[in-house]
Amino acid sequence: MANHHASPTMMQMQQHQGQVPPPPPPPPPGVQPAHFAPSHQIAAMNEAVWLQIGSYSEVLRNPDEAMQAYERALQANPNSTPAMNAIGVLLKGREAFEKALEFFRAIVQLDQNNGEAWGNLENLQKAYDAYQQALVNLRDPKDPMLWYGIGILYDRYGSYDYAEEAFSQVMNIQPDFEKANEIYFRLGIIYKQQNKWNQSLDCFKYIVNSPPGPLTQEDIWFQIGHVHEQQKDFDSAKAAYQRVLDHSPNHAKVLQQLGWLHHQQSNTYESQDRAIQYLEKSVNADNQDAQSWYLLGRCYMSQQKYPKAYEAYQQAVYRDGKNPTFWCSIGVLYYQINQYRDALDAYSRAIRLNPYISEVWYDLGTLYESCNNQITDALDAYQRAAELDPNNPHIKARLQLLRSGGTNGGPPPTAPQPADVHPQAYQAAGPNVYTSSGQLPPQLI
Repeated sequence: MANHHASPTMMQMQQHQGQVPPPPPPPPPGVQPAHFAPSHQIAAMNEAVWLQIGSYSEVLRNPDEAMQAYERALQANPNSTPAMNAIGVLLKGREAFEKALEFFRAIVQLDQNNGEAWGNLENLQKAYDAYQQALVNLRDPKDPMLWYGIGILYDRYGSYDYAEEAFSQVMNIQPDFEKANEIYFRLGIIYKQQNKWNQSLDCFKYIVNSPPGPLTQEDIWFQIGHVHEQQKDFDSAKAAYQRVLDHSPNHAKVLQQLGWLHHQQSNTYESQDRAIQYLEKSVNADNQDAQSWYLLGRCYMSQQKYPKAYEAYQQAVYRDGKNPTFWCSIGVLYYQINQYRDALDAYSRAIRLNPYISEVWYDLGTLYESCNNQITDALDAYQRAAELDPNNPHIKARLQLLRSGGTNGGPPPTAPQPADVHPQAYQAAGPNVYTSSGQLPPQLI
């Protein structure tokens, strides 16, 4: 929808006269009202004015007034697809999905080539077909809004290469496109997903002083900090995160990121203590974030403060009991304090949730080696870990050592220490996922 702005005189009139009274409910989308409509020209003018008012209200972040204005536009023209789309987007933002779908369906009934509406309906195949038909039939396929819609569609479904190409096409066709800054933000996220760090930073830095609404400068600085963190440029990441904290000192996610950043940067006691300070501030700012509690536990583990680590892990699983990473780390904790059966229970929970985490199977192997020297079970676990991570030299070496019989007739090799999981490497797969054989690991003897 075009970026219209209400005239100052119109806004002054509204302020002078008070709140615009709520309009009566609009007729169903696409249905003509029963009364006689004014002339086409007057109706078109009314529609345009109300669209301008609605757009301006959105700029001012007043969605209720925007909704009223778009409903007035729809009264002026019951077939106004810009008004229907704007109302649908607002309803979607309110999570009134069924009502939103009514408006998007009405749009595609009026215009079957409206790719944005098809995208909102999340009907992937029809959206692809609609865009393809539009590209074939349009007199000018260099329509930036069409390519913008294609980019949004590909982005939504994870086809990042195609999304990047479509968004780049928009900027080539019309460099001053009204949604240019939104496109640069989306490209920044796409490049980050593709590990194209420098290109991602270029996009974020380009829009940091004029972010697309409803994003703020702090949101962009957060993204910049996260990219620097992926580059292992910890000093630049800290500087970017600090820009956010200067404006929002209790920003829970930034405090979380800074805490984990200090944890990764150095193993010194001072760095770990600083990490704990940030993470404690994070859980104080938002004590419902399971990830902050979990990372706090990881930092306590690095200092061998096992009771505090246990308390933090317990808080994490209270809030997210289906996260396999949490249970893997709890297994490592139990291993370190020689509670092997509890460690087995924790690893088994992790495997139930996601049987494709190589670290859990490796840790299971170390557990079997440590407890009554269950070498056969350990080999099975290490083999599964090797299948999931075939390029890991530590797993290969351990398998080779055990298969060769250890140290040529000498005492059995000492079991290695368990390996913990990167906090963001895996997501929960659900409660009903089991091992490939459908069974849990064997019990300890």
